[in-house]
Amino acid sequence: MKQPLKTSLYPIEQSFKQPMILTALFVLIPSLLIFLIFGESDIGRALKIFFGNWISPIILWFFAASFFHLWLKSKKVAEEQEYTNKVLSFFKSKNSTSSDPFLEQIKLFRQQENIPDNNLLLSRAQLYLNHHGHDANIDEAFGIKERELLRSSYALSRFMVWAIPIIGFIGTVWGISNGIAHFSDAMTTTNSVTDASAMLKESLPLVTNSLATAFDTTLLALLLSVPLMMMMLWLEKQEEAYLIALDEAWFHDIKPLFGLSQGAQQTIMNAEGNTVMVSGGGSDETVQAVADEIKLLSTQIGALQETMEDLYESTFSEKLDSKNGE
Repeated sequence: MKQPLKTSLYPIEQSFKQPMILTALFVLIPSLLIFLIFGESDIGRALKIFFGNWISPIILWFFAASFFHLWLKSKKVAEEQEYTNKVLSFFKSKNSTSSDPFLEQIKLFRQQENIPDNNLLLSRAQLYLNHHGHDANIDEAFGIKERELLRSSYALSRFMVWAIPIIGFIGTVWGISNGIAHFSDAMTTTNSVTDASAMLKESLPLVTNSLATAFDTTLLALLLSVPLMMMMLWLEKQEEAYLIALDEAWFHDIKPLFGLSQGAQQTIMNAEGNTVMVSGGGSDETVQAVADEIKLLSTQIGALQETMEDLYESTFSEKLDSKNGE
């Protein structure tokens, strides 16, 4: 029986389920109750914008859920950065060692410091040590995966930022259509000018309330979507800066340490048969590249030696021959 494919969770991913449920209990339901109780009464203008219709509570719910979701995500970003700083300090304190003991030390360190399995720096290090020699570009592929996970982790937040103004426009259409319907009813149920005037006077509050709903929902949606968009962009920029810093630490501090620890010193022969020690080992391609460089250097030295001999013979030999002839 085939085992299911295991995928490591993105450590800065935040589920939207919890914010939606909590804000529905503490924002949506109370707002709808306020609308049902006080929506038709003479309450303040500011309260009417938030609770004067059934669409505004939905806008408030979406805003509160998105804000709560981004706030929880910012906490995860700060926590992930703290874990990464600990991991970076751990790697910088280590000297050259072989890959297997290094993996054991990483496991022990993670257990002692309670570092989660899906920490990005630890995940990248473990992948590199496990696949070194088989896939030298595994760390670069993991970096691409991190950025794809970053973009996907903001999918629901982008949807909410897009949905809030759309719901406001739905409220606008709803309010205008209700206003027109009330006006149409007033005109079709009268047979005289006097009756029409009286009916219009009675239905005018309904028409104005419907138009107020139309513009209130749009106003509320636009006012709430702006700070939500700013918060999302700020947090996304913070997370991207963290990934850039992670790449710099990996390529400049961590990966060179692994490069020095992949094997003991190896010996190769240059073109003249001399033995040369190469530390750091690594893959066969690295050893071959070093051997080619040494071979090229020895060839250049040999050519330079022949040039110096020719220069000596052409310059000093003629002078010595002329002195001996005298």
